[in-house]
Amino acid sequence: MIYNTNRKTINSAMSDTAFNFSRIGIIGAGMMGAGIAFEAAKAGIQVFLKDVTIEQAQQGKAYSQRVCLKLIEKGKMHTEQMEALLDNIHPVTDYDSFQNLDTIIEAVFEDLTLKKTVIQNAQSGLQTEGFFASNTTSLLISELAKSSQAPEAFVGMHFFSPVDRMKLVEIIRGKETSPATVEKARQLAQTLGKTVIVVNDGPGFYTSRVFFNYLLEAISMLLEGIPAEQIEAEARQAGFGASPLAVLDEISLPLMLHVYDQFPSLSASQQRAYRYLNTLVAQGRSGRKAGKGFYNYGESKTIWLDPTLPATAPANESGTIAKRLLHVMALDSYRCLEEGILDNQSDGNTGALLGIGYPQHTGGVFGHIDQVGLPQFVRECEQFADKGEQWEIPESLRKF
Repeated sequence: MIYNTNRKTINSAMSDTAFNFSRIGIIGAGMMGAGIAFEAAKAGIQVFLKDVTIEQAQQGKAYSQRVCLKLIEKGKMHTEQMEALLDNIHPVTDYDSFQNLDTIIEAVFEDLTLKKTVIQNAQSGLQTEGFFASNTTSLLISELAKSSQAPEAFVGMHFFSPVDRMKLVEIIRGKETSPATVEKARQLAQTLGKTVIVVNDGPGFYTSRVFFNYLLEAISMLLEGIPAEQIEAEARQAGFGASPLAVLDEISLPLMLHVYDQFPSLSASQQRAYRYLNTLVAQGRSGRKAGKGFYNYGESKTIWLDPTLPATAPANESGTIAKRLLHVMALDSYRCLEEGILDNQSDGNTGALLGIGYPQHTGGVFGHIDQVGLPQFVRECEQFADKGEQWEIPESLRKF
């Protein structure tokens, strides 16, 4: 089914011009920056990988060596190929090496002030036709572009972790991003062997915004008194790439709070989740790295039962938890289509399947709506109306 939201689609200008990428700069040699450097070096591009110290930059390059050694063990790479790839990565600590670059990608910590500073300091290293990309999870591209001397040549390129295994790149148009810049970003991503979706700017863009609803719904159910182990089990049975509470532990609860802090405003449901996460962090339960979060980590990984939560769970029919997780993401995907974050259903399905672990058997978020049937989908979403603002149904969806 095609959901026509009666709005004008913004199309990026496709070009027959092939842009050649030979030199790129990457700022931030952590997991994301190192992963992007590996993919670019594998594609034969000279990569200038910058961090604050040469040790950190070299550690970023060492990541590529570790990936290569694993591939060699599996017979998927030869030693000579590894050496050639590593020769393409140049660890640096300042911007003097950022000269005549085709692209600069910043992959520093998700902090607006830090990213703006990096953008201001690095942009002079671009060649005339080059563009600047921000690898951000949720920060507004249009806001970051204000720190650029050429906002039309500024774009979001949201890679997924681990970069060498995740195939998706979400390209985000800012308000002033030119079609030519979008096309260059698309071609760079494809040069790196990635599948591309192009979305428009907004808090969390598409993939992060919808994925945050997945995490939010799990926390909401937990606060309602639904046992954590039941939430996790039904998420796994439904086919999600990772269960929500385990994901929160992996990304760390403080980082999730930091993401919420970057949002312009929070709904009542988000505020409830924020307060609960803040309480857990104050108790030292900040996630896997701390040894405890929603799970306890030691010799084995075991779910933690919070004694402060309601002791009696409301009656839940089998499959209700999975339904809530599936439906809430599909419903917000429709909102993204209606609001113009998404240009089409195809990008929504691709982004959900390849970027955020939506169950493959559904065919994606819009495929899920079609499988359920639109009238039934709306009726079932209405059943959860008292669970929070995330269940508000756009009037346009009721009219189909």
